[in-house]
Amino acid sequence: MNKLSKRLFFSLAATFSLSLSILFKKMALLADVQPLELLLQFTIITALLLSINLLFIQKKDVTKLNKIKIFQWISLFLAGSSLLAAFLFTTFGLNFTTSINYSFITRSNLIFTSIFAFFFLKEKMGFKKILLIISFFVGIYLVTTKGKTIIPQFGDLLILIGATFFSSCSVIQKKISFSLPPEVISWGVTLSAAMLAILVAILLKINLFPSNSFIFIFLVGLAEASIIFFMNKTIQIANVTYYAMMTMLVPIINGILGIFFLNEQLTTIQIIGGTIIILCGIFVQKLKY
Repeated sequence: MNKLSKRLFFSLAATFSLSLSILFKKMALLADVQPLELLLQFTIITALLLSINLLFIQKKDVTKLNKIKIFQWISLFLAGSSLLAAFLFTTFGLNFTTSINYSFITRSNLIFTSIFAFFFLKEKMGFKKILLIISFFVGIYLVTTKGKTIIPQFGDLLILIGATFFSSCSVIQKKISFSLPPEVISWGVTLSAAMLAILVAILLKINLFPSNSFIFIFLVGLAEASIIFFMNKTIQIANVTYYAMMTMLVPIINGILGIFFLNEQLTTIQIIGGTIIILCGIFVQKLKY
């Protein structure tokens, strides 16, 4: 499998996992799981799954843990802190706003990622990239809103803040991807997030053992583990803007999942928006990232 095929496979795997995570989170919230309990519990499950992957499946990378330098540990901790903050704001935001607003606003991480990557990773910001970003958002708007006006809500602001933390987490991980394998980065970032989650749970006396709807919480953790793993696989061979652009396919996948699991329907204008997004995704593959 060549580099272009790998980045496409890894980014699509992360995108599909992201769509499943959104679906399972919403199902857990609808089943009356408290947002704070949900995010702390699935964060720990995510870290456990990626620890199992590193220790028992990717054994060859275990020896590299002793070679991690201090500044790399600091970077892993900062990325983990950003990840937990992103989980916090987006999970609470999803509980306070509609799924339409959620799907649209979370894709704003493409803008934040592009800006952060420009300043901290020296990624180029050319005319074609700007045009693609605008085109993506036109398609996303049509798919998620059916052409209707979005009414801002309190949850929208929380999701917007969460999107910035997701972007910063991606950029930090890209920064250390030149010296650490993706399996180690995925483990280190989620372990840091899980340690902070346990600390928060102790301070706030929150139960970390799921009492109800465990299946949804576990599936969210599994999906998040897949997202982080395949995201790091992607940004190791491509830049973070490419990854962010590919995740713009999420609303299309969630629309299909909504038809089968939530009895939702696609309108003509949503199909037009979806077509725009798919065409943009195809064009992204032709750019030299």
